[in-house]
Amino acid sequence: MRKVVILLCFLVFFSSMANSQQIALYSMYFDNQYVINPAYAGAERDVIPMRLSVHKQWIGIDKSPSTQVFSIHQRLPNKIMGLGGMIFHDSFGPIRQIGTQVTYSYHLQATRQIHISFGVSTELMGYMVSLQQEDFQSYEPILTRNRSSVFVPDATIGIYAYAPKWWASFSTAHIIQTGLKVTSTWDQRGRANQMVRHYFTGAGYKFEFTTINNLEIEPSAFLKFTEITPLQVDLNLKFIWNDEIWMGTSIRPKDSFVLMFGLNYKEYYFAISHNFTFSDLSVHTIGSEELVFGWNIGKKYKKSKNFF
Repeated sequence: MRKVVILLCFLVFFSSMANSQQIALYSMYFDNQYVINPAYAGAERDVIPMRLSVHKQWIGIDKSPSTQVFSIHQRLPNKIMGLGGMIFHDSFGPIRQIGTQVTYSYHLQATRQIHISFGVSTELMGYMVSLQQEDFQSYEPILTRNRSSVFVPDATIGIYAYAPKWWASFSTAHIIQTGLKVTSTWDQRGRANQMVRHYFTGAGYKFEFTTINNLEIEPSAFLKFTEITPLQVDLNLKFIWNDEIWMGTSIRPKDSFVLMFGLNYKEYYFAISHNFTFSDLSVHTIGSEELVFGWNIGKKYKKSKNFF
């Protein structure tokens, strides 16, 4: 039964890949917006955020999606430019995606408190499909043992506006819309499928309650869509104490619910999330998990205070 589930997931994913590129999965992207918006590079002016995130989708289903991302970015000494870099790996059954990204951003001061930044990332993406490790022949005769790979260039652009208490973001991925051609033994012609642009937009506001143990409450929303898929909405709520401990929740209507926890200790950062799915796959999986490890290079920290 489990192999049947994997096969169905693979067929759905591979057919969707014919029209668009898979975007790596994240649960806590609002806490590291650089992974979806190059304009965020350098937005944290006083530190150099280094992050390693590991995401496991659909725990309990063999060979379900798994994503690993390493990112780092910083504001340059001239105060108006930022640089960043990212390496990622994503796998789902016989499909693997690897890539590197280099980012440049430019920051403008619109008012005394409001800044606007523009960013662009150039990327090299690699896609590999290998059926040699999967035994699908007993379920579908057209899937035969085969290995294929392709590397393509890509780019992402974005704009980011931010102030001490709020932020707003918009970015577009797959600007080049490169043709992706994967040849297999069951389609000797190969399929040249054009990438589809992905759009991300969001905003958040931070409410401060200094009399309640320096509590901050930050609601935010993210919208994700492509030219051929429906709008996807994420509603988030984050509680932060003393800028050291935070807890949060996120809901994607009709799809999933996420619980999150994070900790800042001196210049080190750790976060964990668990995703509870509402979809039909909920009978086969206990959900998804994500771990994030970070180092805020150059961070100046104060002695911890009591939270309660």
